[in-house]
Amino acid sequence: MLPHASVRGLLPPDSLRDRLLVDATNAFSGPGTPADLGGRTSSELVAEWYPGARVVKSLNTMHYETLAVAGTAPGERLAHFTAGDDGKAKEIVAGIITDLGFAAVDTGPLHSGGILQQPGGPLFNRPLTEAQALAWISH
Repeated sequence: MLPHASVRGLLPPDSLRDRLLVDATNAFSGPGTPADLGGRTSSELVAEWYPGARVVKSLNTMHYETLAVAGTAPGERLAHFTAGDDGKAKEIVAGIITDLGFAAVDTGPLHSGGILQQPGGPLFNRPLTEAQALAWISH
């Protein structure tokens, strides 16, 4: 996990072809201000920078203080979201989320699901239980 602006050029563009890339970044233009990406998601940009990578947007919506303790807290698991265009890649990430003690909830394709998750989106920094998240997505 690193700042969104640091992702581009971090590795040679072709180095992640056919590899799973979990994009946990969030694009901000200033403290607490979502970046204007011209209607695109930060993960779509990551996918463009690393063509052929199997990009899944995930593990980006929960505040770090919640993330540190919520996976081991008693009671109903909190949701972590996945968005992507590769179903198998999302299944792998969902397994990791489950192993971390959270509930994996699929928000859909990289574009529409990513919009829900990124800063300014309705699921960003909203700790929801699995049931709450599923109810919200199905409405």
